[in-house]
Amino acid sequence: MFTLVRQCELKQDWQLLRDFEPNVRHAVDFLKKLRDDARSGDTVNGRYGLLAPGFADGGIGGVRSEFTNTVWALAGLKAVAAAAERLNLSSLQLARNFYSELRSAFMAAVKQEMVHDPRGFDYLPMLPHDDPAWGETDPWNRPRPQTAQWALSHAIFPGIVFDKHDPIVCGHIALMKACTQEDVPAETGWLWHESVWNYNASFAAHVYLWAGLYDWAHRTFRGFLNHASPLYCWREEQPLQHALVSQDWGDMPHNWASAECIRYLRHMLVLEDGGRMRLLEGLIAANPSERFPFHLERTPTRFGRVDVDLEPIAKGGWKLDFQIAAGPRRPTSVEVPYSLYGRRFDHVEGANFRGENHRILIAPNVNEWTAFWA
Repeated sequence: MFTLVRQCELKQDWQLLRDFEPNVRHAVDFLKKLRDDARSGDTVNGRYGLLAPGFADGGIGGVRSEFTNTVWALAGLKAVAAAAERLNLSSLQLARNFYSELRSAFMAAVKQEMVHDPRGFDYLPMLPHDDPAWGETDPWNRPRPQTAQWALSHAIFPGIVFDKHDPIVCGHIALMKACTQEDVPAETGWLWHESVWNYNASFAAHVYLWAGLYDWAHRTFRGFLNHASPLYCWREEQPLQHALVSQDWGDMPHNWASAECIRYLRHMLVLEDGGRMRLLEGLIAANPSERFPFHLERTPTRFGRVDVDLEPIAKGGWKLDFQIAAGPRRPTSVEVPYSLYGRRFDHVEGANFRGENHRILIAPNVNEWTAFWA
């Protein structure tokens, strides 16, 4: 459901969602039935009012009470609900109510299931606290706190199910930082010990980028790049360099990893944050001596196709040319950083602008302008 809505946004054409409206309605009804069936049983998920027990993936096998299916379904339901309201798709109006019910139930569960980590933060594990796996006699056989956090990363961004300051988000970020080894989150997937799920690093880097943690975003994405093979592709999971047990898991090459590389590179230049369009977010922490130009041509966004040309100019400055083939939905704001590669923002030609919280907000109703950093 989420990717169907996203595809229509990027194409600026909602016919596909209209064509599949009966299928999407069936999907929402199916999820609702899973929730209702769980309520009639005696499982942790049912008692909380979440989706029925399922397969979590990302290091948690079997059908069991878990939170990954519920949290990622929230992202899909939110996307469908917003699209249905915008397009007046009457059969999908129930998505909003179901999203609200499921989110309320999830937030109530979170209050009971948050765990205090001895490293000094609270986080939400993806298995409930009474799952037998946590009680394994041999610690080697217990899931890691960061196991299967993938769905929560996606629900945070691009799903934007939670506010940046929500304790769920803060805990997830603290957990990802705490488990970082070799500049990437470690032990997050099927290999629980001294191993990395390579492209999970991109999930975390996107969360950091969205949350404004630019140094962590840059560090984690570079760590992801540095785990590529000499042919610039990635194995799904592999051991850390110091690992005493050499394990690997998954496909090689893994094309989702390659797609994650492209996705982050695009978002470091153009990041859609709900109604906001945030430009050049991923460049702030880069090496200022690397004066390479960047060019994006007609990259699709929910607001229309965008051209971005960033070029070095005299005396260490920078120039950004921006152009958008605007669609029917305008961004609420178009933003650039006040500081770029250590250079301060100077002015914009072709549009009004103002400063706010170390950012420059440029008039969102102007299709073409040029910004300068002196």
